Parts: sequence; structure tokens; C-alpha cells
Amino acid sequence: MARKRTNTPTKPIDARAQRSIDALHAAFLELLELKPLDQILLREITEVAGLSYPTFFRRFASKEELLVDIARSEVHTLLSLTKRAFDTGRAERGRDACEYIQQRRRLWKSLLIGGAASAMREEFALAARAMADTYQRANPALPLDLSIRFYASCTFEIFAWWMRQPDDYPLNNVIKLYDAMHLDTIARLRQLALD
Repeated sequence: MARKRTNTPTKPIDARAQRSIDALHAAFLELLELKPLDQILLREITEVAGLSYPTFFRRFASKEELLVDIARSEVHTLLSLTKRAFDTGRAERGRDACEYIQQRRRLWKSLLIGGAASAMREEFALAARAMADTYQRANPALPLDLSIRFYASCTFEIFAWWMRQPDDYPLNNVIKLYDAMHLDTIARLRQLALD
């Protein structure tokens, strides 16, 4: 078992280090397509990545930490898809996000059911908070911090529920649920007067 990291790298990541991280991400995702998370070994990850075993530990303390790093990247992609849906204002705003997750279902199932859901929710809330200042809010009477928490929680609860459904659960149903329970709740203009 890997030792807990006692120091966090403080230097910016150089190009070589980034290539190693990218190779570890790709190898982990490739292995995840072949077997469940709990059966993936660190040596397999480094072998598929074409890196030495110690290289893994220069960047990550465990495969769970690697999974969280991948989760952060997935969250930012999801948020950009959601942002684009709001910008276009089209019907079925959740289609792009849901289709993206459907294409990467095995990964998202591992992330949401395998222990990265809370880290993803937190990362999503932080990124959404940073983005919120650039938008005119449909409901400015709602407290921003509460709205963001609700938005993040609802997003990941819907997707976690979906990942627990059979693989052939209809994508269009998920899109309708996501739009009705989530996006409509956030984006619909309300007459709300708080004291």
C-alpha cells in the first residue's frame, strides 16, 4: 500500500510531467474499459502508460488519487457542456452533458459509485461558483451559495442515480429528467421576494 504523501509538489508542472500525467490518465481509462476499478493494479497502470513504477508516485499517492484527478478533468468538461447549453438557450439543454456521460459511462459509473462523487461535487461547485460571476442570474433573490450547492448536488444525484440503472436505460429519459428536475429548477424565472 502506498504511503500517504507528506509533501505536495509546489513547482508548476512542466511539459514532461504533464505528459506522464496524461499517459497515466489514458492508461487508467483504458484499463477501466477492461476491468472493474478494484481489480486494476498500479503496476498495470504504469505498464500500459509506458512509465516506470516510481514515476506514478511522483504524481499520485494512490490509484484513488489518480481517479480524483481524472474526476476533476471530467467535471470541468461537464461544466463547459452545461454552460454551452445555457448559452444557446435551446430545448433539451442537458442533451450534450448526458450524451457525453453516456459515451464515457464506465468511467462515470466508477467515479460516481466508486468513491469520487463527493470530490466531483465539490470541484463542480467551486468551478460553478467561479463561473457564476460572469452570468446574469435568472433568480438573483436566491442566495448564490445555496443555488450553487443545490445545482451541484442535483447534478450529481441525477447522474449517480442514472449510473445505478441498467446500461440500456433510455438516454432520452435521462435528458428529460435532467432538464425537468435540474435545469428547469435553476433557470426558470421566479417571482420570489425574501424578507
